[in-house]
Amino acid sequence: MRTIKWCFFFLFFFFLSCHSNQQDYSWSYFDYEETEEVEQNEKVDYIPVPYKESFDNTIVIPVKINGVGLDMIFDTGASSTCITVAEAQYLYDKGRLSDEDILDLQAYQTADGNISVGLRIILREVAIGESIQLNNVEALVVEDQLAPLLLGQSVLKNFKEVSVDRKNRVVKFY
Repeated sequence: MRTIKWCFFFLFFFFLSCHSNQQDYSWSYFDYEETEEVEQNEKVDYIPVPYKESFDNTIVIPVKINGVGLDMIFDTGASSTCITVAEAQYLYDKGRLSDEDILDLQAYQTADGNISVGLRIILREVAIGESIQLNNVEALVVEDQLAPLLLGQSVLKNFKEVSVDRKNRVVKFY
């Protein structure tokens, strides 16, 4: 079974690499500014994660997937957390994504209404900011090399509530 998964993974990425443009991807954190301190008397029932805005108010937060730092778009409308083939291949090459993490293929609908197929995987560790750690989160590997990295509902559903504090430039995870 392990050999079948490995062959499937290899063929999937080989097929995708034949149809995509090669681009140089590098991952680095933004320099996040300090946020306001919470008053000592105020009870904190959330974890604040600082964010940056880009592309006209798009919220981008620091995330580590299986130990690799990425900046991901905070997207409450995305049903799944999504990475591209480039990130998946990097994780696989570095031993941060294994054959056991590959589940199957899944159809998904993009924001423009098109239906595509992605590779459904398990992310063993998803760290958001400095204080949040989630394990065994489902995600999709999408073919489009230009697709943004999305932190979607497969992560956000693990919280009672998630809100954006634009004044202090933090996402609050309850």
